[in-house]
Amino acid sequence: MNDSMRSLLLLLILGGSLIASGCGYTAGYRMPRGVSRISVPVFKNETIPFRKDLEYELTRAVKRELQLMTPAEVTSIEDSNAILRGSVLEFGEGVLVESGSGGVQESGIVMKVGIQLIRSRDERVLLERSVEARASYSLAAGETIEVARQEALTDLARRIIAEIEPW
Repeated sequence: MNDSMRSLLLLLILGGSLIASGCGYTAGYRMPRGVSRISVPVFKNETIPFRKDLEYELTRAVKRELQLMTPAEVTSIEDSNAILRGSVLEFGEGVLVESGSGGVQESGIVMKVGIQLIRSRDERVLLERSVEARASYSLAAGETIEVARQEALTDLARRIIAEIEPW
């Protein structure tokens, strides 16, 4: 490789590096201004009929997504500058597709959660939203409601984190 080719290659690499580093893009989600440490107490479970352990599973999923997808540190209430509170409001299931003979081919679940992001120092509500997720499963294909439930929980956690991001 001659000197001019080497110089051109070096210029392209440096230029590409500058463009990529200067674009301001970061992976994941941003938090509202002033939120760098967030507490996530166990969500309330207001489902009727009551769905056992749903609140614990969702709280764990939300904490995991916060740690993976945001720069915020998940801390105790005492050390936080914001608190994410939530309530599981609904867990429903129903038939999506029936076969010609009336058998169930595909079922679905829907989960709905209410969330509030509260500033710790003055308890001001920064955000209040309702978030929903759906998942389907087919017993005929060997899928179970538990797999759909986990899929919906993960999707719901991601949607919650997306709702927190300021526009």
